[in-house]
Amino acid sequence: MSIAPPPFTLFCQYCSWKMTFLPRSDVLVLNLDWFTHCPTCNTPSPHRRTATPKEVLKTRLEEFLKLHG
Repeated sequence: MSIAPPPFTLFCQYCSWKMTFLPRSDVLVLNLDWFTHCPTCNTPSPHRRTATPKEVLKTRLEEFLKLHG
């Protein structure tokens, strides 16, 4: 049985890129569920932290609008 990790945010300290992820399982797909390099400036190893409740809500709303909008 897969166990989803908690929501997390990846961010780049060089170009200010930021993205919040809401994993649905413990299988994470490279360049879809996580990144090894910043997709904007290609800096290696974006920083990872636990997503704030505001980031989680915003990401869920964006996903809902993609499906129903």
